[in-house]
Amino acid sequence: MKKDLKAAAVFVCFWALAGMAFPASGLAKWPTKQLNIVVPYGAGGTTDRVMRGFAPFLEKELGVPVVIVNRPGGGALVGTKAHLQNDPDDGSFILYTIQPYLTGQIIKKAFTIDSFDYFGLNYYSPQALWVKTGSKFDTVERLLLAIKEAPAKVKMAYIPNSWSPVCAALLGERLGGAPKGIPYEGGGRQRMAIVSGECDFTITEVYGTLASAAEDMRALAVLSEEKIPELPRAPLLNEVLKKMGLKPMPDLSNTRFFLVKKGFKQKHPDRWKMLLAAMEKAHANEEFKSMMAKQKLDVTYRDEATTEKTVRESHKVGMEYAKYWE
Repeated sequence: MKKDLKAAAVFVCFWALAGMAFPASGLAKWPTKQLNIVVPYGAGGTTDRVMRGFAPFLEKELGVPVVIVNRPGGGALVGTKAHLQNDPDDGSFILYTIQPYLTGQIIKKAFTIDSFDYFGLNYYSPQALWVKTGSKFDTVERLLLAIKEAPAKVKMAYIPNSWSPVCAALLGERLGGAPKGIPYEGGGRQRMAIVSGECDFTITEVYGTLASAAEDMRALAVLSEEKIPELPRAPLLNEVLKKMGLKPMPDLSNTRFFLVKKGFKQKHPDRWKMLLAAMEKAHANEEFKSMMAKQKLDVTYRDEATTEKTVRESHKVGMEYAKYWE
C-alpha cells in the first residue's frame, strides 16, 4: 500500500513539473532568452529613442530582457541585410524600420518585398520642408525661388533611401533644377546639419522632427492633403506650388513597423502569435503611450493585416518613383 502511494506521489509530481514546463495550452514557454530588436539606424534618432522607450514595456510582457541593437549604415541597408543573412529565424531577432527606406533597398536589389513578414505598424508621418530657426529662408516661397535661381548653391541634408532624395528630384523637375544634396546617416545627424548651418534645409517627416528639434527647426511647408495641427503656420506645399503654376507633389509619408525574416512565422506559428500578442499589450500600456505623447509621438498599434497592406501599398508608390532613388 505504501509503495502504491509513493508511486502515485511520484506520478503526480512528475506531471505537476511537466505542467510547469508545458502550459495547459500545450505551448512551450517562449522566449527563453533575450529578444533583440535591431534598429538599422544610429543612436539618437527618433526611431532609436522610440524603441529604447518601448523595450521595458515589451520586457514586462515577454518576461525576458529586450535589447536594442543598432546596426546603422546605408540608409538602413546594412542592418536590414545583416538581419536577413545572419540572424537566426527563431524569433530572437526582429527589426524595427522605416518605409520608404525598405523600398530604397529593394530598388537596389538587396532583397525583395517578400523577404520578410511585417507586423506592428505604429507610426505615420507626412513630410515637411524644414530650416533652422532664424534661417534667412523665412518662407517656403523664398526657399523655392532660391532653388529655382541657383539650385547648386542651396544645400539639402538627406538620408539615403529615404523620401528626401525623391522629394528633391520631384521639386527639381518643377523648379528647373534640384538642390545640392548632402547625405547623412540617421535623423539625428540630418537634423544637426540643419541646426549647425552645414545645410540650408531638409525634407523629412513631421512628428519625429517635432519630437527631436521643435525649438531648433521650423517647418516652412507640409507635404500633406490636410493641415497639421501641430504646425499651424506651415502652409500646404501643394497649395504653394499651385499658386506658382507648378504641378503638385505626391503624398510621401513615413511609416514605422516591425519585420522579421521569412522563416520564423512559418516554422514557429505559436511563437509568432505570442510575439504579436505581447507587442499589442505593450503598445497599449498607458505609461508607454503617455511617455510617447509627451514627445509628440503617436504610437497607435496596427494589426498584422493592416501593417502588411500599408507596407505593400507604400512600396508600390515608391516603385513608381524608382528613377529618383539614390
